[in-house]
Amino acid sequence: MGGGGTAQERIDALARMLRHYDTPQLSFQLAEIAGARTYLRHGVTVEPGDRVLDVGANVGVAAAFFAAQCGAGVVHCFEPVPALAALLRENVAVLPACVVHEYALWRAPGRLPLTYYPGAAAMSGLYADPRRDAALVRTVLVNSGVEPAAADERLAGAHDPVALTCEARTLSSVLEELGLARVDLLKIDVERAELDVLAGLAEDDWGRIAQIVVEVHDEDGRCAALAEALAARGFRVVREQEPLMRGTDVHMVYATR
Repeated sequence: MGGGGTAQERIDALARMLRHYDTPQLSFQLAEIAGARTYLRHGVTVEPGDRVLDVGANVGVAAAFFAAQCGAGVVHCFEPVPALAALLRENVAVLPACVVHEYALWRAPGRLPLTYYPGAAAMSGLYADPRRDAALVRTVLVNSGVEPAAADERLAGAHDPVALTCEARTLSSVLEELGLARVDLLKIDVERAELDVLAGLAEDDWGRIAQIVVEVHDEDGRCAALAEALAARGFRVVREQEPLMRGTDVHMVYATR
């Protein structure tokens, strides 16, 4: 599953539903998620009625895709940045399947420091570094055909950070709270905190997870560590890098039973 019609028809359908104060960022996410169907590759599927956890939901492009174009029965959306969570709620208000949770998933419960980039919202996170994050986005822009000077101009001030704190819960505690005996897809896009999310999943709860798609920043062998952990728990693992991400540490990891 993943919505009928051409890539452009899928993009246009979601674009009519969604709002973002950063139009280029919304366009990029729509092309990636609805157009290229980045989350539905290497055997990963979302079927009508499926239960999806969208960890790092941002403004709701993936959630809307799963609910409106794949027919997911419920999409639990986790977004700890208040400004993004507010926009997420607005965007998915017409989609009863989507449920918004304004907190982070982490290896332990508590409160965490969080960096929000108003000018580059998708890069916000617990491990944000303005210089490194701007360099990554610059590489992606240049890969997409933007002239280096134009990329520098576009990025000026985009990664000016705003310091916040957020609530954190563990994935296992959330599965229990929500009464989820099975999760058909666990999608994680949390800007270098992906291993921390999975560290909050108790060993006995791994069997509840049928499929996982993770955006991984491959620093310090993170991709290999994740692939090993997933394979040890019975998943078939495929790693892929988008052409636009060439020259960065960003990879996608797909895990199916």
